[in-house]
Amino acid sequence: MAISDFPTQAKTLFSSLTIAKRVTLIGFVAATLAGFIFLAFWTGSPDYQLLYSNLSPEDGGAIIGALKERKIPYKMSGNAIMIPSEQIHEARLDLASSGLPRGSGIGFEIFDNTKLGMTEFVQNVNYQRALQGELSRTINGFDEVESTRVHIVMPSKSLFLEDETPATASIIVKLRPGRWLKGPQVQAVVHLVSSSVSGLNPENVTIVDNYGKMLAGNKVDSQSGTPNSDQLALQEKIEKGMESRIQSMLEKPLGPGKTTVKVACELDFKRQERTEEKYIPDKNAVRSEQLFNESSGSEKGPSGVPGVLSNTAAGDLTGEAGKEKRGASEASESRFHKQERTVNYEISKVTSHTIEPFAAIKRLSVAVIVDGTRKPADKGKGADKGGQTVYVPRTTEEMQKLERIVKRAVNFDSERGDEVEVVNIPFEPLKVSETEEDQEAKGWMAYVEKYAPSGKNAFMGLFFILLFLFVVRPLIRWLTASPSKGGQALKQLPKTLEEMESEYGKSLPYRDKALALIDKDQDQNLALLKGWLNESEA
Repeated sequence: MAISDFPTQAKTLFSSLTIAKRVTLIGFVAATLAGFIFLAFWTGSPDYQLLYSNLSPEDGGAIIGALKERKIPYKMSGNAIMIPSEQIHEARLDLASSGLPRGSGIGFEIFDNTKLGMTEFVQNVNYQRALQGELSRTINGFDEVESTRVHIVMPSKSLFLEDETPATASIIVKLRPGRWLKGPQVQAVVHLVSSSVSGLNPENVTIVDNYGKMLAGNKVDSQSGTPNSDQLALQEKIEKGMESRIQSMLEKPLGPGKTTVKVACELDFKRQERTEEKYIPDKNAVRSEQLFNESSGSEKGPSGVPGVLSNTAAGDLTGEAGKEKRGASEASESRFHKQERTVNYEISKVTSHTIEPFAAIKRLSVAVIVDGTRKPADKGKGADKGGQTVYVPRTTEEMQKLERIVKRAVNFDSERGDEVEVVNIPFEPLKVSETEEDQEAKGWMAYVEKYAPSGKNAFMGLFFILLFLFVVRPLIRWLTASPSKGGQALKQLPKTLEEMESEYGKSLPYRDKALALIDKDQDQNLALLKGWLNESEA
Protein backbone atom coordinates (compact mmCIF):
# COMPACT_ATOMS: atom_id res chain seq x y z
CA MET A 1 0.00 0.00 0.00
CA ALA A 2 1.42 3.37 -1.05
CA ILE A 3 1.62 6.19 1.45
CA SER A 4 -0.28 8.44 -0.91
CA ASP A 5 -3.30 6.16 -0.62
CA PHE A 6 -3.49 6.56 3.19
CA PRO A 7 -5.58 9.79 3.22
CA THR A 8 -8.09 8.25 0.81
CA GLN A 9 -8.38 5.10 2.88
CA ALA A 10 -8.69 7.07 6.12
CA LYS A 11 -11.42 9.20 4.58
CA THR A 12 -13.22 6.11 3.38
CA LEU A 13 -12.92 4.50 6.81
CA PHE A 14 -14.19 7.64 8.60
CA SER A 15 -17.17 7.99 6.22
CA SER A 16 -18.15 4.37 6.77
CA LEU A 17 -18.43 4.86 10.56
CA THR A 18 -21.62 5.71 12.37
CA ILE A 19 -22.13 9.08 14.04
CA ALA A 20 -21.45 7.68 17.52
CA LYS A 21 -18.18 6.11 16.38
CA ARG A 22 -17.13 9.31 14.64
CA VAL A 23 -17.68 11.36 17.81
CA THR A 24 -15.83 8.75 19.86
CA LEU A 25 -12.89 8.70 17.46
CA ILE A 26 -12.60 12.50 17.41
CA GLY A 27 -12.75 12.65 21.25
CA PHE A 28 -10.18 9.91 21.59
CA VAL A 29 -7.76 11.64 19.22
CA ALA A 30 -8.21 14.99 21.04
CA ALA A 31 -7.74 13.39 24.45
CA THR A 32 -4.65 11.57 23.24
CA LEU A 33 -3.10 14.77 21.90
CA ALA A 34 -3.91 16.65 25.11
CA GLY A 35 -2.42 13.82 27.18
CA PHE A 36 0.76 13.84 25.13
CA ILE A 37 1.11 17.59 25.49
CA PHE A 38 0.51 17.44 29.28
CA LEU A 39 2.98 14.60 29.78
CA ALA A 40 5.56 16.39 27.65
CA PHE A 41 5.30 19.54 29.77
CA TRP A 42 5.10 17.60 33.04
CA THR A 43 8.15 15.44 32.39
CA GLY A 44 10.07 18.27 30.77
CA SER A 45 9.51 20.84 33.53
CA PRO A 46 11.97 20.69 36.46
CA ASP A 47 10.81 19.58 39.90
CA TYR A 48 10.85 22.71 42.10
CA GLN A 49 11.53 22.38 45.82
CA LEU A 50 11.71 24.87 48.67
CA LEU A 51 15.00 26.74 48.98
CA TYR A 52 14.15 29.24 51.75
CA SER A 53 10.90 30.37 53.37
CA ASN A 54 9.79 33.11 55.77
CA LEU A 55 12.42 35.46 54.43
CA SER A 56 12.59 39.15 55.17
CA PRO A 57 12.26 41.48 52.18
CA GLU A 58 15.96 42.31 52.36
CA ASP A 59 17.06 38.67 52.33
CA GLY A 60 14.52 37.76 49.63
CA GLY A 61 15.77 40.47 47.30
CA ALA A 62 19.41 39.56 47.91
CA ILE A 63 18.78 35.84 47.25
CA ILE A 64 16.82 36.51 44.05
CA GLY A 65 19.62 38.74 42.80
CA ALA A 66 22.16 36.02 43.52
CA LEU A 67 20.02 33.42 41.70
CA LYS A 68 19.75 35.68 38.66
CA GLU A 69 23.52 36.14 38.59
CA ARG A 70 24.01 32.37 38.68
CA LYS A 71 21.24 31.84 36.06
CA ILE A 72 19.25 29.50 38.29
CA PRO A 73 15.49 29.37 37.56
CA TYR A 74 13.26 30.11 40.52
CA LYS A 75 9.62 30.50 41.53
CA MET A 76 8.08 32.70 44.20
CA SER A 77 5.32 31.41 46.45
CA GLY A 78 4.48 34.09 48.98
CA ASN A 79 7.70 34.79 50.88
CA ALA A 80 9.20 31.42 49.88
CA ILE A 81 11.65 30.81 47.04
CA MET A 82 11.67 27.50 45.10
CA ILE A 83 14.32 26.23 42.67
CA PRO A 84 14.87 22.93 40.76
CA SER A 85 15.53 20.05 43.11
CA GLU A 86 18.77 18.97 41.40
CA GLN A 87 20.32 22.39 42.13
CA ILE A 88 19.02 23.02 45.64
CA HIS A 89 21.99 21.68 47.65
CA GLU A 90 24.59 23.37 45.50
CA ALA A 91 22.66 26.66 45.61
CA ARG A 92 22.40 26.58 49.41
CA LEU A 93 26.13 26.05 49.81
CA ASP A 94 26.88 28.77 47.28
CA LEU A 95 24.54 31.26 48.96
CA ALA A 96 25.89 30.37 52.41
CA SER A 97 29.41 31.21 51.23
CA SER A 98 28.09 34.65 50.29
CA GLY A 99 26.48 35.11 53.74
CA LEU A 100 22.89 34.62 52.60
CA PRO A 101 20.40 34.65 54.14
CA ARG A 102 21.60 37.15 56.71
CA GLY A 103 18.50 36.88 58.90
CA SER A 104 16.71 39.63 60.74
CA GLY A 105 18.75 42.64 61.72
CA ILE A 106 22.37 43.53 61.06
CA GLY A 107 25.17 41.48 62.56
CA PHE A 108 28.86 42.14 63.04
CA GLU A 109 29.23 42.65 59.29
CA ILE A 110 28.41 46.28 60.07
CA PHE A 111 32.08 46.66 61.00
CA ASP A 112 33.30 45.34 57.66
CA ASN A 113 33.29 48.85 56.23
CA THR A 114 34.48 51.10 59.03
CA LYS A 115 35.04 54.76 58.31
CA LEU A 116 37.76 56.99 59.61
CA GLY A 117 36.68 59.63 62.04
CA MET A 118 33.93 57.51 63.59
CA THR A 119 33.15 58.73 67.08
CA GLU A 120 32.98 56.51 70.14
CA PHE A 121 29.22 57.05 70.39
CA VAL A 122 28.66 55.76 66.86
CA GLN A 123 30.87 52.76 67.54
CA ASN A 124 28.89 51.89 70.67
CA VAL A 125 25.59 52.21 68.79
CA ASN A 126 26.89 49.98 65.97
CA TYR A 127 28.14 47.43 68.48
CA GLN A 128 24.73 47.32 70.16
CA ARG A 129 22.97 46.90 66.78
CA ALA A 130 25.37 44.15 65.77
CA LEU A 131 24.92 42.32 69.08
CA GLN A 132 21.13 42.49 68.79
CA GLY A 133 21.25 41.17 65.24
CA GLU A 134 23.56 38.28 66.08
CA LEU A 135 21.39 37.25 69.03
CA SER A 136 18.30 37.35 66.79
CA ARG A 137 19.97 35.06 64.27
CA THR A 138 21.02 32.65 66.99
CA ILE A 139 17.52 32.45 68.50
CA ASN A 140 16.03 31.94 65.03
CA GLY A 141 17.93 28.66 64.89
CA PHE A 142 15.22 27.05 67.04
CA ASP A 143 12.74 25.04 64.98
CA GLU A 144 9.81 26.60 66.84
CA VAL A 145 10.90 30.21 66.18
CA GLU A 146 10.03 32.01 62.95
CA SER A 147 11.57 35.43 63.69
CA THR A 148 12.96 37.37 66.65
CA ARG A 149 13.54 40.95 67.71
CA VAL A 150 16.04 41.71 70.49
CA HIS A 151 16.28 45.04 72.34
CA ILE A 152 19.20 45.60 74.70
CA VAL A 153 19.57 48.58 77.06
CA MET A 154 23.21 49.22 77.91
CA PRO A 155 23.56 51.62 80.88
CA SER A 156 26.19 54.34 80.92
CA LYS A 157 29.25 53.60 83.01
CA SER A 158 29.76 55.37 86.32
CA LEU A 159 32.76 55.90 88.57
CA PHE A 160 30.85 54.48 91.55
CA LEU A 161 29.45 50.97 91.56
CA GLU A 162 26.42 51.90 93.62
CA ASP A 163 25.38 54.43 90.99
CA GLU A 164 25.46 51.95 88.08
CA THR A 165 22.22 50.46 86.82
CA PRO A 166 22.16 46.87 85.47
CA ALA A 167 21.69 46.08 81.79
CA THR A 168 18.30 44.83 80.59
CA ALA A 169 17.07 42.98 77.51
CA SER A 170 13.65 42.50 75.93
CA ILE A 171 12.95 39.78 73.34
CA ILE A 172 9.84 39.27 71.24
CA VAL A 173 9.58 35.87 69.59
CA LYS A 174 7.29 35.05 66.66
CA LEU A 175 6.48 31.35 66.85
CA ARG A 176 5.56 29.09 63.96
CA PRO A 177 1.90 28.02 63.72
CA GLY A 178 1.16 25.16 66.07
CA ARG A 179 4.58 25.36 67.80
CA TRP A 180 5.62 26.72 71.18
CA LEU A 181 8.72 27.02 73.36
CA LYS A 182 8.98 24.75 76.37
CA GLY A 183 10.27 25.77 79.78
CA PRO A 184 13.86 24.51 79.30
CA GLN A 185 14.03 26.21 75.90
CA VAL A 186 12.90 29.53 77.38
CA GLN A 187 15.53 29.26 80.10
CA ALA A 188 18.12 28.42 77.45
CA VAL A 189 17.27 31.63 75.56
CA VAL A 190 17.43 33.65 78.79
CA HIS A 191 20.88 32.35 79.73
CA LEU A 192 22.09 32.64 76.13
CA VAL A 193 21.26 36.35 76.04
CA SER A 194 22.50 37.07 79.57
CA SER A 195 25.81 35.35 78.86
CA SER A 196 26.31 37.35 75.66
CA VAL A 197 25.82 40.80 77.20
CA SER A 198 28.18 42.18 79.80
CA GLY A 199 26.52 43.02 83.12
CA LEU A 200 23.18 41.41 82.19
CA ASN A 201 21.60 39.18 84.81
CA PRO A 202 19.15 36.41 83.81
CA GLU A 203 16.38 37.97 85.91
CA ASN A 204 16.61 41.15 83.81
CA VAL A 205 15.72 39.34 80.56
CA THR A 206 12.09 39.53 79.41
CA ILE A 207 10.70 37.26 76.67
CA VAL A 208 7.28 37.77 75.05
CA ASP A 209 5.79 35.73 72.20
CA ASN A 210 3.73 37.05 69.29
CA TYR A 211 0.49 36.22 71.19
CA GLY A 212 1.39 38.60 74.03
CA LYS A 213 2.20 35.82 76.48
CA MET A 214 5.12 36.51 78.79
CA LEU A 215 7.50 33.55 78.75
CA ALA A 216 10.23 34.90 81.07
CA GLY A 217 10.85 37.90 83.29
CA ASN A 218 7.44 37.91 84.97
CA LYS A 219 8.37 39.58 88.25
CA VAL A 220 5.12 39.53 90.16
CA ASP A 221 5.14 40.06 93.91
CA SER A 222 4.02 36.96 95.74
CA GLN A 223 1.88 39.08 98.05
CA SER A 224 -0.35 40.15 95.14
CA GLY A 225 -1.73 36.63 94.95
CA THR A 226 -0.99 36.19 91.23
CA PRO A 227 1.37 33.26 90.60
CA ASN A 228 4.05 33.78 88.01
CA SER A 229 5.33 31.34 85.42
CA ASP A 230 8.11 30.05 87.67
CA GLN A 231 5.64 29.23 90.43
CA LEU A 232 3.33 27.40 88.05
CA ALA A 233 6.28 25.49 86.63
CA LEU A 234 7.34 24.50 90.17
CA GLN A 235 3.83 23.32 90.98
CA GLU A 236 3.68 21.25 87.79
CA LYS A 237 7.09 19.78 88.56
CA ILE A 238 6.02 18.71 92.04
CA GLU A 239 2.82 17.14 90.69
CA LYS A 240 4.68 15.28 87.94
CA GLY A 241 7.24 14.05 90.43
CA MET A 242 4.59 12.62 92.74
CA GLU A 243 2.74 11.02 89.83
CA SER A 244 5.90 9.37 88.59
CA ARG A 245 6.72 8.15 92.11
CA ILE A 246 3.29 6.56 92.57
CA GLN A 247 3.25 5.14 89.03
CA SER A 248 6.63 3.46 89.44
CA MET A 249 5.58 1.92 92.77
CA LEU A 250 2.33 0.51 91.40
CA GLU A 251 3.61 -0.70 88.02
CA LYS A 252 6.09 -3.14 89.51
CA PRO A 253 3.53 -5.31 91.36
CA LEU A 254 0.55 -4.67 89.02
CA GLY A 255 2.29 -4.47 85.66
CA PRO A 256 2.66 -1.68 83.08
CA GLY A 257 -0.48 -0.01 81.81
CA LYS A 258 -2.56 -1.15 84.78
CA THR A 259 -2.74 2.18 86.65
CA THR A 260 -3.51 5.84 85.99
CA VAL A 261 -2.36 8.45 88.51
CA LYS A 262 -3.17 12.16 88.76
CA VAL A 263 -2.03 14.50 91.54
CA ALA A 264 -3.35 18.00 92.29
CA CYS A 265 -1.07 19.98 94.56
CA GLU A 266 -1.96 23.29 96.23
CA LEU A 267 1.13 25.26 97.23
CA ASP A 268 1.59 28.27 99.49
CA PHE A 269 3.96 30.75 97.80
CA LYS A 270 3.96 33.30 100.65
CA ARG A 271 7.34 34.31 102.04
CA GLN A 272 7.27 34.78 105.82
CA GLU A 273 10.04 35.94 108.12
CA ARG A 274 9.67 35.78 111.90
CA THR A 275 11.91 37.22 114.64
CA GLU A 276 11.30 35.87 118.16
CA GLU A 277 12.86 36.76 121.56
CA LYS A 278 12.39 34.48 124.56
CA TYR A 279 13.40 35.38 128.17
CA ILE A 280 14.35 32.63 130.66
CA PRO A 281 13.96 33.96 134.23
CA ASP A 282 15.32 30.84 135.89
CA LYS A 283 18.75 31.26 134.35
CA ASN A 284 20.71 34.37 135.38
CA ALA A 285 24.07 35.41 134.13
CA VAL A 286 26.49 38.00 135.54
CA ARG A 287 26.56 40.85 133.09
CA SER A 288 29.05 43.16 134.97
CA GLU A 289 30.72 43.40 138.41
CA GLN A 290 32.25 46.52 140.02
CA LEU A 291 34.43 46.44 143.18
CA PHE A 292 35.32 49.71 145.03
CA ASN A 293 37.72 49.85 148.08
CA GLU A 294 38.47 53.08 149.98
CA SER A 295 40.72 53.57 153.07
CA SER A 296 42.07 56.69 154.95
CA GLY A 297 44.31 57.37 158.11
CA SER A 298 48.00 57.94 159.07
CA GLU A 299 50.81 55.59 159.95
CA LYS A 300 52.67 55.57 163.38
CA GLY A 301 55.09 58.57 163.93
CA PRO A 302 56.79 60.63 166.65
CA SER A 303 54.50 61.65 169.54
CA GLY A 304 54.66 62.85 173.14
CA VAL A 305 56.79 65.51 174.83
CA PRO A 306 59.73 66.44 172.77
CA GLY A 307 62.97 65.43 174.25
CA VAL A 308 65.34 62.58 174.72
CA LEU A 309 62.97 60.26 176.35
CA SER A 310 60.41 60.50 173.58
CA ASN A 311 62.96 59.49 171.04
CA THR A 312 64.18 56.49 172.94
CA ALA A 313 62.69 53.04 172.88
CA ALA A 314 61.31 53.15 176.38
CA GLY A 315 58.34 51.07 175.70
CA ASP A 316 58.28 49.56 179.13
CA LEU A 317 57.83 52.74 181.09
CA THR A 318 55.53 52.54 184.02
CA GLY A 319 53.60 55.03 185.90
CA GLU A 320 51.71 57.98 184.72
CA ALA A 321 54.28 58.84 182.13
CA GLY A 322 53.98 55.42 180.54
CA LYS A 323 50.20 55.59 180.40
CA GLU A 324 50.24 58.92 178.71
CA LYS A 325 52.62 57.67 176.08
CA ARG A 326 50.54 54.58 175.22
CA GLY A 327 47.41 56.68 174.84
CA ALA A 328 49.08 58.98 172.41
CA SER A 329 50.30 56.00 170.32
CA GLU A 330 46.82 54.45 169.98
CA ALA A 331 45.34 57.72 168.83
CA SER A 332 47.99 58.04 166.20
CA GLU A 333 47.25 54.51 164.77
CA SER A 334 43.41 54.97 163.96
CA ARG A 335 42.46 54.51 160.16
CA PHE A 336 39.22 54.64 157.75
CA HIS A 337 38.36 51.71 155.40
CA LYS A 338 35.36 51.44 152.89
CA GLN A 339 34.54 48.67 150.39
CA GLU A 340 31.72 48.64 147.73
CA ARG A 341 30.78 45.81 145.34
CA THR A 342 28.22 46.19 142.53
CA VAL A 343 27.05 43.11 140.50
CA ASN A 344 24.68 43.39 137.48
CA TYR A 345 22.75 40.24 136.46
CA GLU A 346 21.17 39.64 133.01
CA ILE A 347 18.07 37.53 132.47
CA SER A 348 18.73 34.79 129.85
CA LYS A 349 17.22 35.60 126.43
CA VAL A 350 16.98 33.62 123.15
CA THR A 351 16.55 35.55 119.85
CA SER A 352 15.62 33.52 116.73
CA HIS A 353 15.10 34.69 113.12
CA THR A 354 13.01 32.18 111.15
CA ILE A 355 12.17 32.19 107.41
CA GLU A 356 9.23 30.02 106.50
CA PRO A 357 9.85 27.53 103.63
CA PHE A 358 8.94 28.80 100.15
CA ALA A 359 6.22 26.91 98.29
CA ALA A 360 4.98 24.84 101.19
CA ILE A 361 2.38 22.21 100.40
CA LYS A 362 -1.03 23.26 101.69
CA ARG A 363 -3.14 20.42 100.37
CA LEU A 364 -2.86 17.29 98.22
CA SER A 365 -5.48 15.50 96.17
CA VAL A 366 -4.51 12.15 94.63
CA ALA A 367 -6.70 10.08 92.29
CA VAL A 368 -5.62 6.57 91.25
CA ILE A 369 -7.46 4.22 88.90
CA VAL A 370 -6.42 0.56 89.03
CA ASP A 371 -7.32 -2.06 86.46
CA GLY A 372 -8.44 -5.50 87.54
CA THR A 373 -7.13 -8.89 86.47
CA ARG A 374 -8.15 -11.11 83.56
CA LYS A 375 -8.27 -14.87 83.33
CA PRO A 376 -9.25 -17.27 80.55
CA ALA A 377 -12.99 -17.55 80.07
CA ASP A 378 -14.77 -20.85 80.75
CA LYS A 379 -16.65 -21.92 77.60
CA GLY A 380 -17.42 -18.35 76.63
CA LYS A 381 -19.26 -17.50 79.84
CA GLY A 382 -18.76 -13.95 80.97
CA ALA A 383 -16.14 -13.27 78.34
CA ASP A 384 -15.21 -9.73 77.44
CA LYS A 385 -15.29 -8.17 73.98
CA GLY A 386 -12.33 -10.26 72.84
CA GLY A 387 -14.18 -13.42 73.78
CA GLN A 388 -11.12 -15.09 75.31
CA THR A 389 -10.73 -13.61 78.82
CA VAL A 390 -13.00 -12.59 81.67
CA TYR A 391 -12.50 -9.54 83.89
CA VAL A 392 -11.96 -10.13 87.64
CA PRO A 393 -12.20 -7.06 89.96
CA ARG A 394 -9.71 -6.63 92.78
CA THR A 395 -10.68 -7.43 96.34
CA THR A 396 -11.31 -4.87 99.07
CA GLU A 397 -8.18 -5.94 100.91
CA GLU A 398 -6.03 -5.33 97.82
CA MET A 399 -7.54 -1.88 97.33
CA GLN A 400 -6.86 -0.97 100.97
CA LYS A 401 -3.24 -2.02 100.62
CA LEU A 402 -2.85 0.02 97.47
CA GLU A 403 -4.40 3.04 99.18
CA ARG A 404 -1.96 2.77 102.09
CA ILE A 405 0.95 2.53 99.66
CA VAL A 406 -0.18 5.67 97.83
CA LYS A 407 -0.53 7.58 101.12
CA ARG A 408 2.99 6.62 102.12
CA ALA A 409 4.34 7.70 98.75
CA VAL A 410 2.90 11.23 98.94
CA ASN A 411 3.48 11.74 102.69
CA PHE A 412 -0.23 11.90 103.45
CA ASP A 413 -1.27 14.33 106.20
CA SER A 414 -4.91 14.34 107.25
CA GLU A 415 -4.52 17.52 109.34
CA ARG A 416 -3.89 19.68 106.28
CA GLY A 417 -6.87 18.15 104.43
CA ASP A 418 -5.16 15.72 102.05
CA GLU A 419 -7.38 13.33 100.10
CA VAL A 420 -6.48 10.06 98.38
CA GLU A 421 -8.95 8.10 96.27
CA VAL A 422 -8.08 4.67 94.80
CA VAL A 423 -10.77 3.00 92.68
CA ASN A 424 -10.92 -0.18 90.63
CA ILE A 425 -12.26 0.35 87.07
CA PRO A 426 -11.69 -1.99 84.11
CA PHE A 427 -9.47 -0.61 81.34
CA GLU A 428 -10.25 -0.92 77.66
CA PRO A 429 -7.55 -2.82 75.75
CA LEU A 430 -5.32 -0.73 73.54
CA LYS A 431 -5.76 -1.06 69.78
CA VAL A 432 -2.21 -1.62 68.69
CA SER A 433 -3.19 -2.57 65.14
CA GLU A 434 -4.45 0.93 64.35
CA THR A 435 -1.17 2.46 65.49
CA GLU A 436 0.80 0.05 63.37
CA GLU A 437 -1.37 0.81 60.34
CA ASP A 438 -0.87 4.54 60.85
CA GLN A 439 2.89 4.09 61.08
CA GLU A 440 2.86 1.92 57.98
CA ALA A 441 0.85 4.52 56.07
CA LYS A 442 3.27 7.24 57.13
CA GLY A 443 6.16 5.08 55.98
CA TRP A 444 4.61 4.58 52.54
CA MET A 445 3.95 8.30 52.21
CA ALA A 446 7.54 9.11 53.09
CA TYR A 447 8.75 6.53 50.56
CA VAL A 448 6.53 8.00 47.83
CA GLU A 449 7.65 11.57 48.59
CA LYS A 450 11.28 10.50 48.47
CA TYR A 451 11.15 8.73 45.09
CA ALA A 452 8.42 10.80 43.42
CA PRO A 453 10.77 12.86 41.16
CA SER A 454 12.60 9.80 39.84
CA GLY A 455 9.34 7.91 39.25
CA LYS A 456 8.02 10.31 36.62
CA ASN A 457 9.53 8.45 33.68
CA ALA A 458 8.41 5.07 35.02
CA PHE A 459 4.89 6.38 35.50
CA MET A 460 4.84 7.80 31.97
CA GLY A 461 5.94 4.47 30.44
CA LEU A 462 3.41 2.51 32.50
CA PHE A 463 0.69 4.97 31.52
CA PHE A 464 1.36 4.47 27.78
CA ILE A 465 1.36 0.68 28.12
CA LEU A 466 -1.92 0.62 30.03
CA LEU A 467 -3.42 3.16 27.64
CA PHE A 468 -2.60 1.01 24.63
CA LEU A 469 -3.75 -2.27 26.21
CA PHE A 470 -7.00 -1.14 27.78
CA VAL A 471 -8.05 1.87 25.71
CA VAL A 472 -6.46 1.98 22.26
CA ARG A 473 -6.80 -1.67 21.29
CA PRO A 474 -10.44 -2.09 22.39
CA LEU A 475 -11.34 1.19 20.74
CA ILE A 476 -9.70 0.24 17.42
CA ARG A 477 -11.46 -3.12 17.46
CA TRP A 478 -14.76 -1.42 18.12
CA LEU A 479 -14.24 1.15 15.37
CA THR A 480 -13.11 -1.37 12.74
CA ALA A 481 -15.80 -3.92 13.49
CA SER A 482 -18.52 -4.48 10.84
CA PRO A 483 -21.77 -2.73 11.71
CA SER A 484 -23.80 -5.81 10.72
CA LYS A 485 -23.23 -9.32 9.55
CA GLY A 486 -22.27 -9.28 5.85
CA GLY A 487 -22.06 -5.45 5.72
CA GLN A 488 -20.14 -3.58 3.03
CA ALA A 489 -18.51 -0.90 5.22
CA LEU A 490 -14.85 -1.91 4.83
CA LYS A 491 -14.79 -3.55 1.41
CA GLN A 492 -12.71 -0.81 -0.18
CA LEU A 493 -9.82 -1.36 2.26
CA PRO A 494 -6.98 -3.76 1.26
CA LYS A 495 -7.76 -7.35 2.22
CA THR A 496 -5.48 -9.32 4.47
CA LEU A 497 -4.11 -12.77 3.64
CA GLU A 498 -6.48 -14.41 6.08
CA GLU A 499 -9.49 -12.74 4.44
CA MET A 500 -8.41 -13.88 1.00
CA GLU A 501 -7.83 -17.43 2.28
CA SER A 502 -11.24 -17.48 3.84
CA GLU A 503 -12.84 -16.46 0.51
CA TYR A 504 -11.15 -19.19 -1.58
CA GLY A 505 -11.13 -21.84 1.09
CA LYS A 506 -8.39 -23.25 3.24
CA SER A 507 -8.28 -26.61 1.40
CA LEU A 508 -6.62 -25.23 -1.78
CA PRO A 509 -2.83 -25.50 -2.08
CA TYR A 510 -0.67 -22.38 -2.22
CA ARG A 511 -0.12 -22.73 -6.04
CA ASP A 512 -3.83 -22.89 -6.73
CA LYS A 513 -4.45 -19.97 -4.39
CA ALA A 514 -1.91 -17.85 -6.26
CA LEU A 515 -3.41 -18.75 -9.68
CA ALA A 516 -6.86 -17.93 -8.40
CA LEU A 517 -5.75 -14.53 -7.21
CA ILE A 518 -4.08 -13.78 -10.55
CA ASP A 519 -7.17 -14.80 -12.51
CA LYS A 520 -9.41 -12.66 -10.37
CA ASP A 521 -7.70 -9.36 -11.20
CA GLN A 522 -5.21 -9.83 -14.03
CA ASP A 523 -4.58 -6.12 -14.69
CA GLN A 524 -3.64 -5.32 -11.12
CA ASN A 525 -1.47 -8.44 -10.79
CA LEU A 526 0.31 -7.63 -14.08
CA ALA A 527 1.13 -4.13 -12.83
CA LEU A 528 2.42 -5.63 -9.61
CA LEU A 529 4.75 -8.05 -11.47
CA LYS A 530 6.08 -5.24 -13.65
CA GLY A 531 6.90 -3.27 -10.56
CA TRP A 532 8.79 -6.18 -9.05
CA LEU A 533 10.78 -6.65 -12.29
CA ASN A 534 11.68 -2.97 -12.42
CA GLU A 535 12.86 -3.07 -8.80
CA SER A 536 14.99 -6.17 -9.46
CA GLU A 537 16.62 -4.55 -12.54
CA ALA A 538 17.34 -1.39 -10.59
